[in-house]
Amino acid sequence: MTIIPDFSGQLSKDNYRLNRVKTDVIIVGSSRGCHHYVSTMLKDSINQYTGKQYSLYNGTIRGKFINSNSCSVESIMDRYHPKLIVFDVSEFELDGANSRHDMEFSAPHYKSNRYVRRYLDDLGWKEKVKLRSNMYRYNTKLLRIVSSFISKGEETGYDPLYGTMKVLPVKNTSSLPQKEFDEYTIKNFTRVLETAQNKGILLVIASSPYYHPHDNNEHLAGICKRFNTPYIDMYNMDTFNNHPEYFQDEGHLNDKGAHLYTGLFFANLKPYITGMTR
Repeated sequence: MTIIPDFSGQLSKDNYRLNRVKTDVIIVGSSRGCHHYVSTMLKDSINQYTGKQYSLYNGTIRGKFINSNSCSVESIMDRYHPKLIVFDVSEFELDGANSRHDMEFSAPHYKSNRYVRRYLDDLGWKEKVKLRSNMYRYNTKLLRIVSSFISKGEETGYDPLYGTMKVLPVKNTSSLPQKEFDEYTIKNFTRVLETAQNKGILLVIASSPYYHPHDNNEHLAGICKRFNTPYIDMYNMDTFNNHPEYFQDEGHLNDKGAHLYTGLFFANLKPYITGMTR
């Protein structure tokens, strides 16, 4: 019984951001988004800077990566015109390793949301056959789905961590193999950037801190540049690399680090939201 609230909360968020959210500002991403963006702090900073009262929803979901988030952003942009979408993503997600798991999580929306249907169908004919079965789409999820339509999940979406990582020697990454990127994932992500540009929606891609990462987001930066999409890259910064006390583990900031990051992120965001002050 103890796992139901957590899963229903994730399904609530997935349902809410796919089909219902209409806030002025929305954040999408994985657990790094849940733990790195202090939602009320970011909302207050945006509102103070713009002199407006914009609403903000942190729609990040633990364990859901670039394809799930791309699908949600496409669904959001189809339903309404948000003032700002912050999409937290890192280059390692471009390998598509989690794409099937990402999208099967949204299978209950296969018939009701055309973006979920497109993303799942594009995984291949076997997925189409499986999704014809209601038992497959709703398997083990019934109670959690009912809960998801009652609630939208946590109000702020920020999930603070309070531990401090054990400092280990920095890994030697000079012999790591060259990264390979997934065609399905690249296609989905670039379509999101192109759609935002065509609709005139401010979409900001962000890579939040990782402790001494072994990749540099060069390819991700190139994609954003090609589509003239703002990219705030704070993935590999001495401000955080020199301070392991800001992390709970290599990939996640603790509450102290999250507050520092949110402030620095907003400082980098300000040039892009100037138009929101009008």
